[in-house]
Amino acid sequence: MTRRLDSSPKHSTRARWLFAAVAASTALVLGCSASNGSDPEGNAGTGPSEGGAASGQGGRSTSAGGAPAAGSPATGTGGASNVAGAGSGGAAPGSGGTPTSGGAPASGGASASGGAKASGGSAGTPGAAGSKASGGTPGTGGGSGTGGATGSGGGSATGHPPCNYSSGLNVAWVNFARDVPNPNMNTFNTIFKNTFNAGGRVIRWWFHTNGTTTPGYDSSGMAQKLQQSHIDGVKSILSAANAAGVSINISLWSFDMLQSNAGTTYTNNQALLEKDANRQAYIDNYLTPLVTALKGTPGLYSYEIFNEPEGMGPKGWATHKTTQAAIQKTVNWLAAAIHTADPTALVTNGSQTFDYCSAVSGKSNWYSDSALRAAGGKQNGTLDYYEVHYYASNGASDSPFTHSATSWGLDKKLVIGEFAAQATDGVALNNLYTSLYTGGYNGSWAWSYSADYPWPAMQAPMQALFTAHSDVGTCP
Repeated sequence: MTRRLDSSPKHSTRARWLFAAVAASTALVLGCSASNGSDPEGNAGTGPSEGGAASGQGGRSTSAGGAPAAGSPATGTGGASNVAGAGSGGAAPGSGGTPTSGGAPASGGASASGGAKASGGSAGTPGAAGSKASGGTPGTGGGSGTGGATGSGGGSATGHPPCNYSSGLNVAWVNFARDVPNPNMNTFNTIFKNTFNAGGRVIRWWFHTNGTTTPGYDSSGMAQKLQQSHIDGVKSILSAANAAGVSINISLWSFDMLQSNAGTTYTNNQALLEKDANRQAYIDNYLTPLVTALKGTPGLYSYEIFNEPEGMGPKGWATHKTTQAAIQKTVNWLAAAIHTADPTALVTNGSQTFDYCSAVSGKSNWYSDSALRAAGGKQNGTLDYYEVHYYASNGASDSPFTHSATSWGLDKKLVIGEFAAQATDGVALNNLYTSLYTGGYNGSWAWSYSADYPWPAMQAPMQALFTAHSDVGTCP
C-alpha cells in the first residue's frame, strides 16, 4: 500500500486495540502509534492494521507495534487473533510447460492467486493483517498443446495448473510470528470451516513474518537447520485446511523482518537479504528441507516469498531499509530454491501496490521474469502468478475495482491478495468479490478474518460470488 495518512476503519480499529492493550499491560511498545495514522504495516495511514495476534504480538505498525527489544513479543497483551487468506495460482505457461502442467491450451495465462499480507507490531499492540492480491488475466500465457509461448506464461514449466479463480481471505496469523511450532488448531479449524462454507477456497497465512521464532539463527547469524517440530506445525495447519476443503498460500516473510518489532533479530534478517552466504544458508538449512518435506502435502496451494517487501525498500516505511536489488535477488533465489526442491510448487510474491507490479507507463514491474533473473541470475527463480494489494488510500490509479486485470499489462495470472472488506471505489461490499471476478482477475482475498474488517464482513461477498459463479468452488 502507498503510505498515506487517512482515517480508514483499518486505522481506527487498530487505535482502539492499541489503547486497550496499553491499559492492560505494561509491555514496552515500539513502533508507530495508531494515533499518528500509521497503517497496519507501519506505513503512514494506508490500510488495515496488521497486528492483532492472539498473544499480543500483532500490529503492522512499526513504530507503535514493535516487539520488545529482545525480539520476542510479550504474551498476554494481544488483541484479537487475525488471519490472512491464502493465495494461489501462477501460470505454468511461459516456460514451455505441457497443457497439464503449464496452463490450459488456448486460454493461456497462468492462474494466479495472492496471499494476504500483514505484519506484526510489538507485544500488546494487536492489529490486523493485510490482504494480498492474486491472479493474472487469462489468455496471456499458454499456447495450445505445449503450455504457452516462452516469456508469456512465466513460472515453472512443470508446476501444476493453479485455479482459474481463487476466492478466499487473509488470516495472516493467529499468534503473530509464532503459529509454528505450536499452532492453535481450534482457531485455525474455525477459520477454515467458515471460509469453506462461504464459498472460499484459499487462505493466506504468514509463516516467519519477522523471524523472531522461525527460522532461528546461530551465533554467526546463519539460519539454523530446520527442526522437525516446525515441519509438524506447518503440516498440522495444511492437514486441517485440506480436511475443511481449503488450501493455504504460505507467505514466508514480511517487511516486518526489518521492523522494530523484530527486535535484534533484524540484523540477521538483513544479512539474509543482503549477503549471499547468509541467504544460501537459509536456503540450504531451512527452505529446501521445508519444501522437500511439504512436497505433495494436501492443503498446500502456493508459497509467497514476501508480504509487501517494498516496505523495507528505498522508499519504504520499515524501521530499517534495504535495497531494491536485494529484494529482487532474494525473491529470485528463494523462488529458484522452491522450484528446484518441488517443481510442482507454485510461487508468488505479495506486492504492496501496482506501482511495483505493473507493465504500464509510470509504474514498474520488479517481479517480471527478466527483472528477477537479472537481479539474481537464477533462471527458475520466477513467479508463477502475480499478487497485488489494494486499499482506497493507495489512490484510484491503483484500483482493481475501476481497472480490469488487462489494464496492468502483466503476463501472468493476477490475484488481488489484500483489500478492505467494505464498500470501495463505488463497489458495494457484497459485490467486491464478484467485481474482481468479472474484471478478469484470478483471485480475491479480503483483509482480514479477525481485524479491521473482521469476519463476517467478507462472508456475504464471498457467498455472493460462489452463488453467481459456482466454478470458484472447484478450487483448488
